Amino acid sequence: MDFSGDVKQAIPRPAVAFGGVGSAGPSPLLRGWREFRRSGAPVRFLCFEGGAWADVVGEAAVPLRRAFLDGRVVAEAAYGGREFLFDFLRMVRIDAGTAQEVAMGWIDDRGACFFPVPDSGRKRKRGEPELEDGALSGVEEGSDESSDTVESGRVSKAARGAWGRAVRLEETDKFYQVVKKLFLSGIAPRVGGGVAITAVHKVAQGPRCRAFQQQGQLLAAARGADGGNAKFAWYGAPSADVAAAVEHGFGRTNSRVLGHRAHGDGVHLSPPQSPYASAMLANADENGEAHIVLCRVLMGRPEAIPAGSSQLHPSSDDYDSAVDNMQNPQWYVVWSKDMNTRILPEYVVSFKCPSLHQMIIGSDLRPKEAFAGGS
Repeated sequence: MDFSGDVKQAIPRPAVAFGGVGSAGPSPLLRGWREFRRSGAPVRFLCFEGGAWADVVGEAAVPLRRAFLDGRVVAEAAYGGREFLFDFLRMVRIDAGTAQEVAMGWIDDRGACFFPVPDSGRKRKRGEPELEDGALSGVEEGSDESSDTVESGRVSKAARGAWGRAVRLEETDKFYQVVKKLFLSGIAPRVGGGVAITAVHKVAQGPRCRAFQQQGQLLAAARGADGGNAKFAWYGAPSADVAAAVEHGFGRTNSRVLGHRAHGDGVHLSPPQSPYASAMLANADENGEAHIVLCRVLMGRPEAIPAGSSQLHPSSDDYDSAVDNMQNPQWYVVWSKDMNTRILPEYVVSFKCPSLHQMIIGSDLRPKEAFAGGS
C-alpha cells in the first residue's frame, strides 16, 4: 500500500448499472433538460461499454452533433454494424435491435462534461444473495488497498461495532500496521508525542465504491488519464459528522470548522503525510478519544482557492476541485455537489492526544466546534 502519491487505478467492474441520469434532484428529466440547455456544442460523445467510457467513433458522431444543435433530444446513429437511439435527456444509448440501454454522455467545446449521475443502487440478479446490511468487500479488486479482513457478505453486525459498516482491525493486521505508521509518522512530530491509536476500522464498501469508480472513469475521459487518478487524504470533522460520513455519506462540508482558514465551502482533506491538519478539525469525547478518516479522493483538475473564499463550486467548467496551493497543497477541497461520489472513506482511525486541545485553541480554530463536540 503506497501512500506517497496517487492511488493505483482500480480495475473497473464489467457490470455497472446506471439509472438514466440517476436519482439526484426532484426530477431526472428536468435535470437532463437543464444540462441539455446548458451545454455548448458537443465535440465528443461517449458511451459506457466493457467497463469503461469509449468514444462514439467515425461519422456516427456527425448526426448526433447535428441533432443536438438543432435542439432535438433524441437522435439516431449507426456504427459497429448496429443502429442506436441516443436520448440526450436520459443520457442513455438504446440498441434499436435489442433495446439494451447503456449510459452515454458528452464533452462540449468549452471542455464541460455532461454525464449521468451514477445510480446509488444495483438490481440483484436472480438467485444472487442479498448481503447483510449492504456490506460488500472493502475495496474493488485490482486496488492495492483491499483488505482480507473485510470479506464480501461475511461481515457480522457484532464485528462492525460503533462504526456501522466498518470492521475493527486487529493490531496484527497488516493494514492496521500500515495505517498506524502513516498516522503516527505524520502527527507525532507535531504534537510532541503522547498520541496513541485506540482503534482502526476498515469501512466496508458498496454502491459508493462503484460510484467512485465511475467518477474516476468520467474524469479520466474528460481530463486525461491523470485526471481520473485517486489520491489518499485525511478527513477530519466533529465526531457526529465523521460517523455520518462513514455510515451514510457526507451530509455537509467541514469548512465551517476551519472558519476564515477555509479555501471555499467544500470538504477539506489533508494529504496522507499530514494527518495533523485534519486531526485538528476533530473533537474528542468525554474519554478523550477523537476520530479521523483515511479516504481516497478524486481531484480531477484542481484550481487554487485562497483562504477566506466563500466559493461553492468550480469557477469554470475547466476545473473540478480546489487546493490551497498548486505546487505543494496542504488542503484538497472537494465541492459539496461531488462529495459523495469523489470521496471514498477507507479507514477510521480513533486516537487519543492530550495535547491536541491546547494546540487547537492556539491555532485560531473555533475550539467549541473543533474540539468540544460541535455539531
